[in-house]
Amino acid sequence: GLALLLTCAALAQTAAPAADSGAPPPPQVRSADGVEYLNGGAGEDARAAIDAQRSAFPLRLVFSVASGAYVVADHVDIGGAHGKVLGVDRAGPMLLVKLPPGDYTVDASYAGKSEQRKVRVARESTTVNVRWPDEAKPR
Repeated sequence: GLALLLTCAALAQTAAPAADSGAPPPPQVRSADGVEYLNGGAGEDARAAIDAQRSAFPLRLVFSVASGAYVVADHVDIGGAHGKVLGVDRAGPMLLVKLPPGDYTVDASYAGKSEQRKVRVARESTTVNVRWPDEAKPR
């Protein structure tokens, strides 16, 4: 599953024509193990594109350091009552996830430090801010 997802992600990135030089393509909805998610948000245009689709995703994760600077988490796992439901490498700075209502655990790692959050997903969108200490940010 993951190898196929990574292959598809790589193909999608290489096949997409650039809208303008240097700008990353807009984030695309992806699916892993039946869970749809939207990952990205580096830059104002990408964050606006993600926020425009926010209502379709009950869980919104935002990754940053304490100073407020956005970061891309090295890896994020989301677990539910029956185990892991989603794992995403290079997640963020925004990660929107389409999950059924319930209780979940978010484990996110960045620069060798892990953060864990308990999350209750309801029908309306829930935002969870995951912040690491400023010293976690690579110089």
